[in-house]
Amino acid sequence: MAQNRVPAIDVLKFIAVFLVMNSHMEMCYPKFQFLATGGGIGDALFFFASGFTLFLGRDMRFDQWYKRRINRIYPSILAAAIVAYFVWGFEENIGDILIGKRYWFIGCIMIYYIFLYPLKKIKNEKVINWIFIGWLVAMVVTYFAIWSGTVSLYSKGLYRCLIFFLFMLQGAIMGKHSDSFSCKWWHLPSLIVATGLWFFLLHIGTGNSLLIISIVPLLYVTYSLYCVCNAVFLSRLYKTKVGGNVLYIISQLCLEVYLIQKFIFTDAFNSLFPLNVPVIMLVVILTAYIVKILAEFILQTFRTEPYDWGKMLLWKREIN
Repeated sequence: MAQNRVPAIDVLKFIAVFLVMNSHMEMCYPKFQFLATGGGIGDALFFFASGFTLFLGRDMRFDQWYKRRINRIYPSILAAAIVAYFVWGFEENIGDILIGKRYWFIGCIMIYYIFLYPLKKIKNEKVINWIFIGWLVAMVVTYFAIWSGTVSLYSKGLYRCLIFFLFMLQGAIMGKHSDSFSCKWWHLPSLIVATGLWFFLLHIGTGNSLLIISIVPLLYVTYSLYCVCNAVFLSRLYKTKVGGNVLYIISQLCLEVYLIQKFIFTDAFNSLFPLNVPVIMLVVILTAYIVKILAEFILQTFRTEPYDWGKMLLWKREIN
């Protein structure tokens, strides 16, 4: 039986999928490449949701807990490599993936899991809050002391991996109080303002120390967007058969979209702009769904239990 879902997290991940896709689609926006943006927010949402859900699961030994994380990620890597080879003739270097030379977020998140496990055992929530504050201060200090205040925060390099751990911590903290963040009338306008401020700081701070300030509005974006995703009308939509399944299925494809999107993006249909953008996004989603099914098939094949076709096809969904 599938675990109970947190609808707001699935809606959040649904949004993250499209933000991440859009940020890598420069070639699909003839003369409007500035529209291919939002990746920093999408990545923050991805790590936020990962931290949030990690603290909802049951307690278990570290080896079993980490094994569950491996079972979620690496079958998808193998499935994506198989699809990439047989469809596009591309040979993935698994070694590069394992050490983080390809798909930077996989190496990051597997390391994040190691640090988050002991935090899951801490009963005093103030300790985790202080760890979050300490990490934020450390990021600001090292930004000036080591990286001279000019390194990119969101697009490349080691510092990016350190920054996004903040959002996983934020998700873990909020996950402990998942029922305490209802949607208020002011969350949506404040979300819009914070998003605009983040983009503004991203623009004027590129190449100088002002960029570090952008962490603050981005942290607020993840917080307020989670609250907005708790809106009553979205909860009702999630409970419907069609709308709920669309939100749920696409939300489960975050990793697979990351892995497969680069093979599908093309400028061959730019003459159809702007229709080419949603069409290509749809192809990415459908391909990612196939990769997800193959990954689950691989995972279930190496277990002794009978195949669970409903789980494999993402047809099982329960909500709180």
